[in-house]
Amino acid sequence: MVQGVLVISNMYPSRKGKSFGSFVKVHVDAFRRHTSIKQFVVANTDQRKGLPVLIRKYGSLLLRSLWYSLRKPFDVIHAHYLFPTGFIGLLCHWISGKPLVVTVHGSDVNKLARKNSLLSKISGFILRRTSAVIAVSRDLGDRVVEEFGVDEGRVHIINMGVDTDIFRPLDRDKCRERLGLPLKGRVVLFVGNIIPSKGVYYLIKSLNDLELDDVKCIILGAPVDEDYLRTLRGMAESMDSDVEFFEPVPYNEVPTWMNAADVFVLPSLEEGFGLVALEALACGTPVIATATGGISEFVRDSETGYTVPPRDSSAIAESIKRILDPANRAEVESMRERGMRFAESFSTIKQIEKILEVYRQVS
Repeated sequence: MVQGVLVISNMYPSRKGKSFGSFVKVHVDAFRRHTSIKQFVVANTDQRKGLPVLIRKYGSLLLRSLWYSLRKPFDVIHAHYLFPTGFIGLLCHWISGKPLVVTVHGSDVNKLARKNSLLSKISGFILRRTSAVIAVSRDLGDRVVEEFGVDEGRVHIINMGVDTDIFRPLDRDKCRERLGLPLKGRVVLFVGNIIPSKGVYYLIKSLNDLELDDVKCIILGAPVDEDYLRTLRGMAESMDSDVEFFEPVPYNEVPTWMNAADVFVLPSLEEGFGLVALEALACGTPVIATATGGISEFVRDSETGYTVPPRDSSAIAESIKRILDPANRAEVESMRERGMRFAESFSTIKQIEKILEVYRQVS
């Protein structure tokens, strides 16, 4: 029986970084609410970059993880992200003798592991020595097997799930009043880190093709890449469109923004899973997303949402117009209902049950 888990993550929210790795905390909190398993969390909450900062924060994460390995009573090590967290988890595995489970989220396999041959070899070294690998999408799981030679039997497809107690339909006008948004007019929303791979540039560019006067575009997220943010702001200012940028908000406030919106757009160039789009579906907000990575597993074109090719601002504009067109109200409403039902099948509680089964298998 699994009684304790050492959770190691290189992302975890804090007062300064409210949305930084919030999906990991959601799982930690859900385990604490719904199971009797004791969780020992060692996490990095520092979003800053630069070599001195990286050495300091990951050095601290390493030392704290090793100390927990020697002093805390746990049965399984669960590391989120492949590197450096998975490597730290592997060291803890060697010290404690406890099985290691690594969850790969997307950027660790799709970006970091491909950065150079050394990181690719290290990534494969870690993956082949885990007791189990959890991939947040089928696409990502296939890559782990095909590119790193991991035994398919040790790879489990379990996404992070959506907390349907928090992400649920709310009254649109009340949400807008709470946020200080106008009750009239239409709102297009993006939520996520403001980095090039999220494709926000193409969402803003799409506004040129909308030919609608009452559309407000809200970009809600952490300005991780300041240069990119300046580029987006300059682009928005040069256009005759209403674009407003907001800092990230606590996890439990995101549903208010989603319910205030008429359309949610996730224009990512690549995604491991795209959890934020699933959360929008759970709120009953019509979703437009790029057909990349794990997104297509739940945003099914014209069934639960609309999919568009990456970097295609014209396709984004056409889908936004399609959703906002009153003539398509019945089609959009039917799509919303299917999206909400589909999101329910990915609830956090159901995903936790799957993770518990992985823990039982490896312990």
